[in-house]
Amino acid sequence: MEGIIKNILHIILISFFCLTFISCAKESGSSSSSTTTTMSTPSIADGNYKMSAYVMKTYYKSSGNLAQNVFIVISHDSTVTPGYLGYGMEWKGSGVYRMTVFGKGTLIISGTDVPMDCSTNQIWDVTLDENGSSIGPEGLLIQTGCGGSNTSLTLVSDKYTPISGGFIKEGVMEDNTYRYDAKITLLKQ
Repeated sequence: MEGIIKNILHIILISFFCLTFISCAKESGSSSSSTTTTMSTPSIADGNYKMSAYVMKTYYKSSGNLAQNVFIVISHDSTVTPGYLGYGMEWKGSGVYRMTVFGKGTLIISGTDVPMDCSTNQIWDVTLDENGSSIGPEGLLIQTGCGGSNTSLTLVSDKYTPISGGFIKEGVMEDNTYRYDAKITLLKQ
């Protein structure tokens, strides 16, 4: 179980701060087809969103059985502007959002603290389809921040869903042994 926790801590660092599941690895099982319709109007309002909930489920790839379900506690650091760990969303048109990860805080999982310092913002552009899923395997990196990271994980899916007062970012990544399903809720500030 300790190995799974260490894997999850590694995934947390990558999944939230490594280009929102997009530039971490090549997306599996997708291709740019002419049937994909780019988002024509923004589904998520421009503005800043505070990270309010983070749930990570880990499954064994071989059996599909749940290995671990973890609710990650988020402790925001008010000593840096804007006083919380979050996302900035800006609609650029033609399905493209400019996303900025900013702030500082600590993610707490099973009693282990994982500090996150995004005082140097990470900024990228990502194109979404009409259902809020990313199109293509990579976003366009504008600025590296949050310490940056690389991984050999494979992106399976990446989706942004508007909710009342914010949005949910869901991503699925996998390695040779596990599939990681992350669900992050962000609320407008």
